[in-house]
Amino acid sequence: MLKRIALLACVLASSLAHAEVLSVDVTSRQPWVGGKTFGQVGAYEVLRGTVHYAIDPRSKAARDVTDIRFAPVNARGLVEYAGPFVIIRPVDAARSNHTALIEVANRGRTEMDGVFFETKDGLDLMSPEKVQELTDPTFFKLGYTLAWVGWQAREEPDQFGLQVPVAHVHSAARATFAAEDMTPDRKTFDLAYNGFYCAHDAKQRKAELRLLADFHDPGIVVPRKSWHFAAVSVEKKNDARCAIVLDKPAAADTYFSLVYEGEDAAVMGLGEAAFRDFAMYLKTRRIAAGINDRSGDAVAVFAFGYSQGGRFLRDFVYRGFNTGPDGQRVFDGMLITTAGAGRGSFNHRYALPGEAGNSVMSDARAVDLYPFADVPTPDIDGKGDSGLLDRAMQDNTVPKIMYIISSSEYWARNASLLQTTTDGKRRIALGADSRLYYFAGVPHALKFPGQFTEAGKEAAYPYNANVDLADGMNAQLENLRRWVVDKIAPPPTIAPVLGSTLVAAADLKFPAIPGIRVPANPPPLWQLGMGHDYAREGIITEPVHVGARYPLLVPAVDDDGNELGGWRGAMSSVPLGTYTAWNWKSPELARFGFISGLNGAFIPFAHTRDERLAVHDPRLSIEERYGNRDGFMKAAAASIDNAIAKRFLLPIQREDLLAKMGRNWDDTMKLDWYLGKREGATK
Repeated sequence: MLKRIALLACVLASSLAHAEVLSVDVTSRQPWVGGKTFGQVGAYEVLRGTVHYAIDPRSKAARDVTDIRFAPVNARGLVEYAGPFVIIRPVDAARSNHTALIEVANRGRTEMDGVFFETKDGLDLMSPEKVQELTDPTFFKLGYTLAWVGWQAREEPDQFGLQVPVAHVHSAARATFAAEDMTPDRKTFDLAYNGFYCAHDAKQRKAELRLLADFHDPGIVVPRKSWHFAAVSVEKKNDARCAIVLDKPAAADTYFSLVYEGEDAAVMGLGEAAFRDFAMYLKTRRIAAGINDRSGDAVAVFAFGYSQGGRFLRDFVYRGFNTGPDGQRVFDGMLITTAGAGRGSFNHRYALPGEAGNSVMSDARAVDLYPFADVPTPDIDGKGDSGLLDRAMQDNTVPKIMYIISSSEYWARNASLLQTTTDGKRRIALGADSRLYYFAGVPHALKFPGQFTEAGKEAAYPYNANVDLADGMNAQLENLRRWVVDKIAPPPTIAPVLGSTLVAAADLKFPAIPGIRVPANPPPLWQLGMGHDYAREGIITEPVHVGARYPLLVPAVDDDGNELGGWRGAMSSVPLGTYTAWNWKSPELARFGFISGLNGAFIPFAHTRDERLAVHDPRLSIEERYGNRDGFMKAAAASIDNAIAKRFLLPIQREDLLAKMGRNWDDTMKLDWYLGKREGATK
């Protein structure tokens, strides 16, 4: 039954001179997982609906939203926009832990399912009430309220996004794509289907298409007469501005850059304003309604972001959005997870939130930009002296931050720049209210034991299925809550140290495992010049200027090839093989530094001593390490108990994790361990 919560007082309130939630439509309120109870917390309920916002484009709260001054306004001079929300909370607020955790949805999806808890069939934010079974309910025994709110504009109508107005402006835009992104005949690229903006018009005599040898290459211009704009998009069948067509097929290893004049621009930066204002609405209860009328739900409010969501939170803090309309702190704590040192293309004209940096073929985007570190440090050219937390420091709104990173963040997300000066020569400290926890040997793209992917099918080696990071997230969340609410400091930072366990890839002393080829460097990262109008107006001068290359460092490894300097969870501390952040796939793109796709590799140990000696594998076999399954399980139990003692796992997880380690043994022993005989392993 539709329940309309009209907040008409908001329209009249003086607070709306800046920004506010205007109204909330609660369209569904149902039991979570069929009313199942979770320990002392009891049952949960799930609410979903739509949030309506309004913001004064002239206010301080709107000053960092690109193109807001060009957006259409209502009769009161306010810009309106709207998006969905989902809340899952204890039915009895008195049984909750009084802390709300709001996730930044990753391209409209949740990463909490598989990180903090596990559902049997997956949690769809557009229909969360359909979840019928949890395979790991640990999180719900802790009493958190969790929530999501749409923030990413230009999503499809059936996706968990944000509806924002369009500004009638146009300027230079850029699309980049490989031949494999084109139609099967390698002649057509659909701009709209691939998330780029359509052209302002189809003629575009000055539009320029270039062939790139690598990301640092200015490219070779493709003659304008050899291609044209066309209409092939499913969404815009009659619009001749939304695709380009080549006269001749592109070569299989081609990579293109297209600079053209874009169409009217969506006001993408309203996503950061929506995330801020929704959190403040839950936290302050300035105007109580059906989703914020219980005093015990959001005494403390945390943000969680994984990958894109983590980069969003870094950008959110950098741009000052953690300061509320009245100057108060919005989020008390943040779990910024697998973001590395990057931010994102979230709040500028023609923003592309899905782009994620050079390491995944997002060429020279406004993603991995200075400043990288918490505290002020000059850029690589010696200019500037900025830090990520400068605005929050000035406003006294710095949240408690836990940076939680995987191995991939060093190899593909520039994580060393969190810890060093931009020239890579000196160590720099984190912010006073920040911690960094590096989970050694874990890939960015989390898989689960048994999901190795057979070598040679998608990549040269089986995928890395190390889930130590996911296993530890509930403990880190509890550590954050105790830090914010109870003033109990969390464990100290655990990360590689410059000069010992944080090294150049060229100095990596990786063991000589037969058939294994180790990358010489992480994907490159260059200083990018966005032009004079970027900082002031959010308008990028295209193509961007590519400057000096940043030195990127990676964790050192032990005699097995497993990484040093980080926290080793159960799978890493009781290993059955070597866990890496890199792999080899799409060899035609290797010249761009594409080495992993964020999946990493698992290189299993030989089963017995005789087997490893036969192929000259320098790593001890499973038999030599543990003897048999019982020996392995004994070592696994000791590792789990050690992690509980050091607050990296929760006691209630012990038996489930021990069972998971048993399944990991069983799955690994079925895996074809000798990768050296794989043809794809040495290519």
